[in-house]
Amino acid sequence: MRRLCICADDYGLSPGIDRAILQLIEQGMVTATSAMVLRQAWTADAALLRDQPPTQVDAGLHIDLTCVDGSALEASLAGLALRAMLLPRGSAYWRPILREQLDRFEDAMGRAPSHVDGHRHVHQLPGVRETLAELLQARYGRDLPWLRGTRPGPAVGAVALKQRVIHGLGGWGNRRLAKRAGLALSGRLLGVYGFDRDAQAYAASLDAWLRQCRDGDVLMCHPAVDSTPDDGIAAARQHEYAALCALDPAQVARRWGVQLAAPHRLACG
Repeated sequence: MRRLCICADDYGLSPGIDRAILQLIEQGMVTATSAMVLRQAWTADAALLRDQPPTQVDAGLHIDLTCVDGSALEASLAGLALRAMLLPRGSAYWRPILREQLDRFEDAMGRAPSHVDGHRHVHQLPGVRETLAELLQARYGRDLPWLRGTRPGPAVGAVALKQRVIHGLGGWGNRRLAKRAGLALSGRLLGVYGFDRDAQAYAASLDAWLRQCRDGDVLMCHPAVDSTPDDGIAAARQHEYAALCALDPAQVARRWGVQLAAPHRLACG
């Protein structure tokens, strides 16, 4: 049976997002979540995530480099990527930014993150990825978190293009670095789309991802029970939540031959 992680991004962005993720963890449909420790809901809701059994869900850090004021407002990703590419090799620019977020996660959770990925996939940007690997090795020694990879899954048209753009931010470099640094890297990244589908269309996409997944893949999702101000994908979040709530792990195993599991039990590499 193929093993798949369903990872809910953006924990800490808003109470409605956090409630959706916690519900799906309890239901067994989400087996990992990535926390945004700079956002407004993190302080209030971190304890709720800390109470979730580590054997049931991987709680990781969602590296956040486009936060404006703690809300859902976002700085330019294009500008951030350009800055990363123009900074000289060996620059210490990212070190205090990443260290602060690791500190915040540890202070709130009382433990290291199970994994690290990036909001808008920024963890793989040049300079960011090298600094992150150095910090993880220095802080955690042999007990290293896993990293989320961005190798594309099967897709056509606009989705295939978006997958190539995401991977092009630094996916190959991240993979080479993970191998050198001894960091486990997850398999293909599923769940990519344009956030432009209604509930029925998203459910069809979810069906396709479950049929097409390979052992060790990660399917990212962004559920919410309600709308968050300034959130450009608020409607899509609620469609995702509805589709995921309609399933349970036993049904997923019977219908698609897929076992939902926390990634620390998957064959990352």
